[in-house]
Amino acid sequence: MPSEPIDPDAARSGSGSGSGSEGTDRRDGGEGPRTRKPGDGRLLREAVDRLGDIFFVFDDDLDFRTWNDTATEVIGYDMEEVAEMSPTEFVVPEDRPAVAKAIARVFEEGRTTVEVTLLTRDGERVPYEITGSALGDPDDPDGVVGVGRDISERLQRERQLQEQARRLERLDRINQVIRSILRDLTSARTRAEAEEAVVGRLVDADPYRFAWIGGFDRGETVVPRAWAGDGAGYLEVREEIQFGTGDVTAGDAIHSDATIMVQRVAENPAAETWRDVALEYGFESAAAVPLSNRETTLGVLCVYADEPDAFSQEEQAVLQELGEAIAYAVTAVERRRALITDTGVELELAVHDRDLFPVALTDEVPGARVELVGGVPDGEEVRQFYRVENADRGTALDVARHTGSKAAFVRRDGEDFVVRVTDSADVAGLLAQRGGRVAGGYAEGGEGRLVVQLPPQVDVRSLVDSLQEYDVQLVARREQPQESEPEDDGRLDALTERQRTALETAYHAGYFDSPRENTGAEVAESLDIATPTFHEHIRAAVRKLVGENVEEDSLQRSD
Repeated sequence: MPSEPIDPDAARSGSGSGSGSEGTDRRDGGEGPRTRKPGDGRLLREAVDRLGDIFFVFDDDLDFRTWNDTATEVIGYDMEEVAEMSPTEFVVPEDRPAVAKAIARVFEEGRTTVEVTLLTRDGERVPYEITGSALGDPDDPDGVVGVGRDISERLQRERQLQEQARRLERLDRINQVIRSILRDLTSARTRAEAEEAVVGRLVDADPYRFAWIGGFDRGETVVPRAWAGDGAGYLEVREEIQFGTGDVTAGDAIHSDATIMVQRVAENPAAETWRDVALEYGFESAAAVPLSNRETTLGVLCVYADEPDAFSQEEQAVLQELGEAIAYAVTAVERRRALITDTGVELELAVHDRDLFPVALTDEVPGARVELVGGVPDGEEVRQFYRVENADRGTALDVARHTGSKAAFVRRDGEDFVVRVTDSADVAGLLAQRGGRVAGGYAEGGEGRLVVQLPPQVDVRSLVDSLQEYDVQLVARREQPQESEPEDDGRLDALTERQRTALETAYHAGYFDSPRENTGAEVAESLDIATPTFHEHIRAAVRKLVGENVEEDSLQRSD
């Protein structure tokens, strides 16, 4: 303890025992007294005041003896006010017990460091790291000298790193869930099984609370098909989800074919129609992901989290890829189902797009009629074979080329003829992505008609929407039994893709007719392969088909 009190104002002015006192001092090396130069006290005072950190000294009665200008600038109190306050009064109430313990440690152990939140006169809270050291006799200190450093930037960096680590950890968990979902999708036998696996897996990933998948009904309402997690009641009480209302809804995601995020349900004006019920179930953020396979949207996946800003950019990308994977898997399931189901949906579609060859030709040539007689997929392209009536060959080929398609004459068919038109994408190709097939088609008078067979669970509304670029209108929808496939049809699956393409192209080109409409060399040229390669594919295909028939016939005879 000092023998008599030190006046803070005197300390600030450089007199007495404050940081600005002048006089003599003795070095530890025992060199004896050294007289300071005049003005050294002023330089020391100025140096302390210019520190970017807080500097202070208080005695063992916790009375401040000196402090620098930075301290008063930070805390906002003047010198007289500081002189009347204790060290614990400059921190937030919840930190005062920790400051008291830290002061006690300094007097007991000689030094300590503590992180506190300073409370300024204006009520601002500023995080500081304070290091205090005892002054005077180590066994009986006279006071404490302290230095405080603003650690706002450091804490912000630490929080950013922690948040980044947390998001990476969560993203890793989500990726593991996605991998499990993809495994489930490859083994799913039905659309319902695939969708239930998706939502069930997603709610196992923090912080996702609820997930559901839905699609458009015959009207404009999104109808849930599968859901999992804590929120089934949410679907029951939420207002009807309307298509194209402008709200951030499942319907908008389907309509725009774009992922929609609501990072803060409580604040986003677009969530107004469903905010109350979402918050009631603890949903702080939401995502609506379209289930898109190429240009076709099959439905929507909605995911809800129990914290705001739950969907990072990385998670958004992962969920969008998941939406594409779900759509691809559902399409594959529907294709398989279409081969074995006894009932299905038959649509009759009117097509008016004059960029399509059949529509363009019948619009150009009065009385012309074009009938689809077959199609052969070849990689990304589709080779369509059309029988043309009441039009000449040259005009038909010119019209086909004007539509941007590759076209070639194939063969005569009585008074008519067959042409091959190759496109990179067409209506039939888009229908095939949904598990559908064109059962028949023709065009006359500038309008095309297609009869399409689809699996029973196909979302007809979204399918027709996906064909709007071709100016397609739904004329009729019929539920009807599907014709049983002949037993031998499945044997084509034993052929390779190239063998099947060669065989079907040869058939439509009249290669098997007598006399032949096209030679092997001509068919090979249309396929852009060598003639020997074409004959090799045909021989292999015929050998497989004939071999299977002979073997089956032999087995039946033996029975």
